[in-house]
Amino acid sequence: MRNRNLRQNRRYLVYAGMVVVGFLVMNSFCLAGLDQPKSYHCVTQFENGSINWSTGNVFGIGKASPEGKSELSHQFVLGSARADANRQIIEILKKIKISNTLTVGEYASKNDVILAGMEKTARDAAISKQYYTSALSVEIMIETSMFGGFLQLVLPEEIRQISKISPEIRKKNSNPVGENLYTGLIIDARGLGFEPVLNPLIVSEQGHDIYSSVFISREFAVQNGVCKYLCSMDQALKDKRIGNHPLVFKGLRKEGKPTTAIVISISDYRLFEKTTERHAFLKECRVIIVQDDH
Repeated sequence: MRNRNLRQNRRYLVYAGMVVVGFLVMNSFCLAGLDQPKSYHCVTQFENGSINWSTGNVFGIGKASPEGKSELSHQFVLGSARADANRQIIEILKKIKISNTLTVGEYASKNDVILAGMEKTARDAAISKQYYTSALSVEIMIETSMFGGFLQLVLPEEIRQISKISPEIRKKNSNPVGENLYTGLIIDARGLGFEPVLNPLIVSEQGHDIYSSVFISREFAVQNGVCKYLCSMDQALKDKRIGNHPLVFKGLRKEGKPTTAIVISISDYRLFEKTTERHAFLKECRVIIVQDDH
């Protein structure tokens, strides 16, 4: 009996050692490849995860501890941590705001297809970081993107596919040769306390829509988001999304119900109205909203 217990203890120690060493090595590889947020990224932190609004990545953290010293308990601990991470990332996805008055969770509560889609998004999330503690508890971080399938599920139905402009119409409405066409739109929302949402609204002081669902083609919104959020004007001006000659408008305030909109000045609106190429870059969601630095 004593020899049997010694053999079991040795097997447990060998197993535990292999697990610790293996996951320490694996963790070093995961950390090396982990895309850490830049200082100019707009990130919303939660207790068990985060949303990077600049990249569209969503992270969830799961934890689990073995219930005993048996090998079976330690074999299941990673699966328990993964299940916890899946639950956490679903909860974070539900907290994302579609507009200032509607969260994904509220929208999905009446739609089983969206709920099932979020569960699939969590299951398909990749493990970006994992490690064991000295007590063989495990913590893992999983990562997914809100772009693609998730946005297809939750973006409002008003955002529809816009057909391509025919070459004849494009040529007829094009600006004179040599004129420096605008390639995108930057909205400076610093100081407004504007929180990132999936479907932002930008209007003029007179209430004219500058950027809303009617201008957007669903194809581009699903692939890249309705807009990109950055926390640095310098980085926004360099970003490829808005090209090399963007319009830059200062947000004056937030107003409007039920959706809080970013308001721009009348003079900026008049310039915007004269920019005939705006329909092309708005359709392709070439818009960046700059927020306050964290």
